[in-house]
Amino acid sequence: MRTLNYYYTLTPEWQDQLVKSLGAELIDHKLLIIPEDIASGGSIFLEVLPGLSVHLLDMTFHVPVTITRLPKALNYYMIYYDIGDEITTHILGDTVHQAGYHSKLGMGFMDCSTKGIIIPPVGERTYSLRLLVDKTYYKSLAATNRTAEVTDLLFDESKNTLFFYSHIDSRSKVLLNELKTAHHFLSSSFELKLKHIALYLLNYVVERTARFEPIINKLSQQDIDSILKTSEYMLDNLLAEFPGLSVMADMAGMSGTKYKFLFKKILKDSPGNFFSSEKLLLGQQLLQSGNFRHVNDIAYELGYSNPGYFTRLYKRTFGMSPGSILVKSES
Repeated sequence: MRTLNYYYTLTPEWQDQLVKSLGAELIDHKLLIIPEDIASGGSIFLEVLPGLSVHLLDMTFHVPVTITRLPKALNYYMIYYDIGDEITTHILGDTVHQAGYHSKLGMGFMDCSTKGIIIPPVGERTYSLRLLVDKTYYKSLAATNRTAEVTDLLFDESKNTLFFYSHIDSRSKVLLNELKTAHHFLSSSFELKLKHIALYLLNYVVERTARFEPIINKLSQQDIDSILKTSEYMLDNLLAEFPGLSVMADMAGMSGTKYKFLFKKILKDSPGNFFSSEKLLLGQQLLQSGNFRHVNDIAYELGYSNPGYFTRLYKRTFGMSPGSILVKSES
């Protein structure tokens, strides 16, 4: 397996690491072309405006590669989106995440001091976008939605860590899919389109985080790893019942109170609500999979002993009955 270690900067020189380690070609300090024996495609890095840069990666790897973003004490946050075609393995700290049978948590907001590893699939399109935002600039944007006192607490790194991991919101997903289906980034108009979309994505993040409850806590890497380990366990066991708060807290090595507090800070929901929401999102996928003949079959597959309860819960969550979107199996 090829290994690649790098770290970002808000300016283009970070790409020199990839040129040296992979023998890649760098054009105009923006466009990076990977040797064909490693991957088809490439990436583009643009400085959108002072304090905001964007990196878009669109590649199909031909050999196994481990890509490690090294933690650095630099002055930026990273906002990460993944809309690849197949399973991509993400490792944050020591916790492994994979997109598979369950719904995918494809967005992360983290400090540049957080280590991240990606193991892309071989032979499938990998498509991801990162926004790199200067911390002072992001604080100035976020300050419009909070009081000065709360803003200062949120951005005081001695008292608080800004970090969350979630689904890509619908508006951002539309923009990312526009990019994914647009002309290749070698085209003359693509650079302008990417900058335009980067600004909208940043605005959506600021709006979205303004709705989050301000939870002030200084996270350790161990805290992050422990919480994400339990969320991954839940995602891998959506066909069962909710394991229970005490079981999840024990798995994280925390008291129940601390576990609930940190889970909500990182995943922006309570453990029970998170599990229920992910189970319903999986139900949505199963309803459209064409592998079942009846809604009841899906309810039982998801571990609901009462199919009527599943129907009511689904309708309350999505505003429609599960039967209205069911794609029936022909067998």
